[in-house]
Amino acid sequence: MKNIVLALFFMISFSVFSQRDLKTKPMFTTIFGLNYKANFSGGSMAKRWGFTNTIGADVDFKFKNGLTFGVDGGFMFGNQFKQFDIFSNVVNSSGTITSQGGTIATVLFLMRGMNVNGTIGYVFNKLGHNANSGLWINAGVGFLAHKIRVETQEDQVISLEGEYLKGYDHLTMGMNTKQFVGYLFQHDKRFLNFYVGVEFIQGFTRNVRNYNFHTKGPENELQIDMINSVKVGWMIPIYKRQVQDFYID
Repeated sequence: MKNIVLALFFMISFSVFSQRDLKTKPMFTTIFGLNYKANFSGGSMAKRWGFTNTIGADVDFKFKNGLTFGVDGGFMFGNQFKQFDIFSNVVNSSGTITSQGGTIATVLFLMRGMNVNGTIGYVFNKLGHNANSGLWINAGVGFLAHKIRVETQEDQVISLEGEYLKGYDHLTMGMNTKQFVGYLFQHDKRFLNFYVGVEFIQGFTRNVRNYNFHTKGPENELQIDMINSVKVGWMIPIYKRQVQDFYID
């Protein structure tokens, strides 16, 4: 732990005290970023989920020629569940779920998921405010997984606990493609580095559970999960130290 803290301190110190000339020179930049995505579901995912959120992080390397390479990942969550027929086996004629004690149970159906990608892109600095900013386009491939998280709060519902949950959670995963179009803003002032844009993810996924209660069997058909997002990221850029020239009369 001590070594990790020292390494982080070194990187941040190097970042803060490095000489920079962002306005006139394209530079190699290592970018550490935190991001948020407001997600709008499409395709197969829209049948089950409405609006969702993603909180994530990314590491990108921007070269002097404008090319970028990076990796990103995020945790997905939401509560706008739509596909209630999945739980038809536990819903009574009144449209509620009965707890073990005979009362109406409070049950939450939440979206939990993750996504990781490797990307390649390009920064068009001629469309930017300086030599290291501009229109940023990237694309990549990755892995997408999501499921239904069932929370019974303080009520006990035997059929929605333990191993039974695997028959209801519809754990779904597979490969995905993604595209991003936005603006990369880099500035000498460290806290003014960010990007904003729109992102599109196409997941080619399958339900990986062997048995689902509402269909009484597996559901392994290919699904096309689409996620259309507004993405905003705050970055900590690290620049290579620039050589200074000294002149003596």
